[in-house]
Amino acid sequence: MRRSFHIIGLALTLLILSGAFPVNARAEKVSTRAEFAGDVICLPGVYLTEPDSCLPVGPSSVLTELAREGIVYPAPSLPVSKPPVSLNEIPYQYAKIISPSAPLYGSPAQGDARVPAFMLKGATRYISYSNISQTENGKYFESSSGLWVDGGDVARAAVQVFQGVVVHDTPKTQFGWILTNGHSRAEPDFNTPEGKHEVLPGEFYPILGTKQVGDTLWVMIDLNEWIEDRIIGRIIPVTVPPQGVNNGRWVDINLEEQSLAVYDNNKMVFATLVSTGTKPFYTKPGLFTIYQKKDKETMSGDFSGDKSGYYYLEDVPWTMYFDKLRALHGAYWHARFGYDASHGCVNLSIGDSRWLYDWAKVGDYVYVYDPSGQTPTDPSFYTDGGA
Repeated sequence: MRRSFHIIGLALTLLILSGAFPVNARAEKVSTRAEFAGDVICLPGVYLTEPDSCLPVGPSSVLTELAREGIVYPAPSLPVSKPPVSLNEIPYQYAKIISPSAPLYGSPAQGDARVPAFMLKGATRYISYSNISQTENGKYFESSSGLWVDGGDVARAAVQVFQGVVVHDTPKTQFGWILTNGHSRAEPDFNTPEGKHEVLPGEFYPILGTKQVGDTLWVMIDLNEWIEDRIIGRIIPVTVPPQGVNNGRWVDINLEEQSLAVYDNNKMVFATLVSTGTKPFYTKPGLFTIYQKKDKETMSGDFSGDKSGYYYLEDVPWTMYFDKLRALHGAYWHARFGYDASHGCVNLSIGDSRWLYDWAKVGDYVYVYDPSGQTPTDPSFYTDGGA
C-alpha cells in the first residue's frame, strides 16, 4: 500500500478530533440512540455489532460500512517477498526465425552451397543456438537440433523478465498485478470520472474488496480507488483443498484470472500470472497429477490442418507434464502472462517456471478450474494439447 498504516492511524485520530471525517449517506445508518449522548466515541475500527461502551461514529461508521460490503480497510500487510532474480538465468540463447520458409543446413559449408537439409515453415518458430559461425558468405547459427540457420533468417530473441511472489502464509485478502494501463475511479461506476492515478502494467496491489455492478466486476485497490477487473490479474486465496487432494500439496490454476498459486501443507507458498490455452485450444479443467519433469523440451505441433499454424520451439525450459501433452513450462517467446495465449499448456515466465520446477515433485496435484464456467468441461472436446 502506498500509505503506511501509522499515517492512516494518525490521520483518523486527527479527523476524529476535528470532526472533519467525511461520512457519506450510507453511514447515516449508525445508531442515533439518545442514551449515547455524551458517551465516549469508539476507537477507529469495525463494529458489526453495536457496542454498549462507546459510540461507533466518524471513522468507525465508515470502516464498519465498508466491512459490511466485504471491503477490508486498511488492507492487511501481505506476507509475500520477491523470489531470487537468479531464477531467470538459463543456459540457452534463443533466436526467432523470421523468414516464411527457412532452410536448415547440415553445416555452414552446406549453407554456403545452399544445400538445405530441411525447410522449416510455420507461424511461430524459435531455435536455441549454442554457436555462431562466420564464413565468407555469411553468418550461421547452430541450433540445438544440430542444424544450422542462415543469420539472415533469424533475429535474436531477448527473454522478458516477470516474476511472481513467494508467499509465507495464505493471505487474508486477494492481490494481483496490473495487466494494462488504466485509471482508478472514486466509485465503481463508469459514470464516475477517471481519477488522476494511473495504474501501470506489472504494478502489484493488495485488493481491499470487489463489487459487481451490472456486467462489470470492480476491484478496490485503495480507499476510493476502483478499477475494472479486466485490467488486473487476481490471486484469490483458497482455504480448502480441491476435492481429491489428500496431501495438502497442489498447483491451483484459475483460468478466469489467468493466475497460478502453489499450496504446500494447505498454505499458499507461491503465486503468479500465467498464460493458458486460448480458444479453441483451452486448458482442460480438472484434477491432474504431474507425471513427468524435463529440464528442457523441444515442442512442435500444428492445429490448423494446413501447416499455417505450425509452431516449433527448441529448449523449452522447466517442463512438467500433467495432462497428456499439456504441461506447465517456461515461455520465452511471449510475455502475455495474465492473458490466455497457449495451445493448452500453462505458460509461465522463465523465473516462475524454475521456481515451480524446483518445488514440484512427480505425483503432485494440478487443479485447473474456471469460476466463470466459460471453459468447456466435456472431455470429448479436448485433443492431447500442445504448447
